[in-house]
Amino acid sequence: MSRFQENVLDFWRRHDARLGDFSESLSEDLSIIHDLYRGMPAPFNRFFDFWQRRAVQALLRASPPRPGERALDLGCGTGRWSRFFQHYGVRTVGIDIGICALHWARILSPAGQWALMALPALGFRSGSFDWAISVTVLQHLPYEAQEHTLREVGRLLRPGGRMIALELCQQREEGFYLFPRSRESWEELFLRTGLRILRRQATERLPWIPILRRWGAWRRRRTSESTLVEAAADWFRHSRWPWIGLYLFLSVAYPLEGLAEIMKWDHHARYIGWLLRREG
Repeated sequence: MSRFQENVLDFWRRHDARLGDFSESLSEDLSIIHDLYRGMPAPFNRFFDFWQRRAVQALLRASPPRPGERALDLGCGTGRWSRFFQHYGVRTVGIDIGICALHWARILSPAGQWALMALPALGFRSGSFDWAISVTVLQHLPYEAQEHTLREVGRLLRPGGRMIALELCQQREEGFYLFPRSRESWEELFLRTGLRILRRQATERLPWIPILRRWGAWRRRRTSESTLVEAAADWFRHSRWPWIGLYLFLSVAYPLEGLAEIMKWDHHARYIGWLLRREG
C-alpha cells in the first residue's frame, strides 16, 4: 500500500473513530453530522441532506423501488440511505470501512444488514441486487477504483437492475481524499462500465460550499491534521457568533436554492444525481 493510500485510510479511520464518543444513543441529527460534513452543526447538515434527498426522490419518482427488492448501500456510514430505501419496503445491505459507523447503523436500523467491506472489492454473488446507491461515495475513491467499483456493481445488479449515483462534478475542490470528475467524465465512466443513464437531477445548484470556503478560509489551521471543515466545526464548538451567521445563511439559502431548482439552473451545479440501469 502506498503512503498516499495509507493517509487516505487513516483520514477515514479517524473520522469513524469519533463516533465511538457516543456511548449510549445516536440520533438522526448526529447521524447526518457524521455522514455529511463531519462535525458541522445539525442545521447546516440538514440543509444539504434535504437537497440530496430531494434529488434522489426526483430520480425515483417515475420508477420507485418495489417492496421486497434488495438494495446495496455503498459507503453506508450510519445507514442514512439504507433507511431511505427501507421506507419503500426494500431489503438493504450496507457496506462501509467504518467499524463505529456500522455499529450505529445496526442500532438505528436493526432491519438492515451491514458488512465491513472496502471498495472496490465486493464479496457478493453476481446478480444478487435490484438496486445500488452511492451518494458522495465514488468521489472519495481514486479514479481507477471508481471504474473497478462500478464494474463490480454491474456484476452484482441483476439485468435491468438500477443504481443511484450522486457525485461531485466540480473538479476545483480541496482535499486529498476527493477525486471528482466533470459531468461528462462521470457519464463516460457509467457508459464504459455498462450502466445506461435514464435520468439526471442536479442539486446544490448555487455555490454554497465554495462561498463558505472562501469566507472561512482565514480560520483554517495551517497543519496537515486539520481540514477547513474541521476548523469550522471547532469554531462552532467554541463561539456563538458562527451560529448567528449559520441561521442567517439558512434563511437565505433555502429559498434561493429552491428558486434555482424551479429555474433549472443546472449548468454550474456542484452535484449531479443519475438514475442508471445495468444493460444486458
